[in-house]
Amino acid sequence: MTRQAYGSGSMSEREPGVWRLRVVIDGKQRQETFRGTEAAARKHLRSIDPSEQPVDESPTADGHAFGELLTKWLAHIEARGRAPKTIDENRREIEARIRPTLGGVAVADLTAEDLDGAYTTWLAEGLSPSSVHRHAAVISAALTQGVKWGWLDTSPAAKASPPSAAVGRKIVTPTVEQVAKLIRTAQSDDPVMAAAVALAFVTGARRGELAALRWSDIDLEAGTVRIERSLTQVGDILTEKGTKTGRARRVAIDVRTVGLLEHHASWQADLSRRAESPLVVDPYVLSDNANGARPMMPSKITDRFTSLRAKAGVRRVRFHDLRHANVSEQLAAGVDPATVAARAGHASTRMTLDRYAHALPAGGVAAGAVMGALLPTE
Repeated sequence: MTRQAYGSGSMSEREPGVWRLRVVIDGKQRQETFRGTEAAARKHLRSIDPSEQPVDESPTADGHAFGELLTKWLAHIEARGRAPKTIDENRREIEARIRPTLGGVAVADLTAEDLDGAYTTWLAEGLSPSSVHRHAAVISAALTQGVKWGWLDTSPAAKASPPSAAVGRKIVTPTVEQVAKLIRTAQSDDPVMAAAVALAFVTGARRGELAALRWSDIDLEAGTVRIERSLTQVGDILTEKGTKTGRARRVAIDVRTVGLLEHHASWQADLSRRAESPLVVDPYVLSDNANGARPMMPSKITDRFTSLRAKAGVRRVRFHDLRHANVSEQLAAGVDPATVAARAGHASTRMTLDRYAHALPAGGVAAGAVMGALLPTE
């Protein structure tokens, strides 16, 4: 049996082709049985779900509707250069929950109680506290801008009580043996992913930063990788921008990594010859094209890693966890936090220490031994 939520309603398949539909109308649950395909059942659910009905966002007697403010706020932050991925995420949150619930309310009439009521409803519908927290952040940002534009005097979001963001996912650090297993498995089945895994582990670069790497960014003779760009994906559209912190960095690599990259470069050149597709002037390092003209999409890196992980028998490890392994292994080996932070592209050394304190050597034990040795023996 599958259960899916849509708006304030839900649908579950009781048996093949037979669906139970539930919606909440005026605080009371309504239930129907529907026979047909999943798509037809979903369409019927939306036709009887009040939250899926069009929201009237025309100006009210009290002024602008909140839905109008949301639309103008999105256009405003997009025009100011907010990242396309952020715009896309905000738009999905608005259209999925915020607009259906609050879009028709006059901005001037919106209260903290209205917002808290929406947060409570979304939690009751199954959204996680962290998801509701993100919705609240969007609402707050839009209302803050509305205050600046004079649409309302003060923001009710300041007095509302959204749930706290849930504690983040526990950091999973793949072992060196697991990383080696991933690389060996990929070398025979997916050479591009072998290079991606190795670079992620050795440099600690983010997925988008790796996707943006060109061969001109790698100096095999000096043993360095320059990381100054990142690719952001929204749907099938790629956007090149700076790194997350806006700063470029140069990461040193060892002889073994240089050898692996030389092997990858030879493989790419051989693929180009066999396909009779000459390499472009500055090809991408991670590319499925014989001429290296187009980068591997960040989403494809994730998808291919999922397949690779299954083949290698490495469970519960994400591609991003290779970055965690990079930082953790360096700190555990005694590399100073400032160097680790610079290589990983962290905004500050404090961030490195706060997030990866578990990986630091047992300095407190050593310090205790030093101080204890200074005590008199008798």
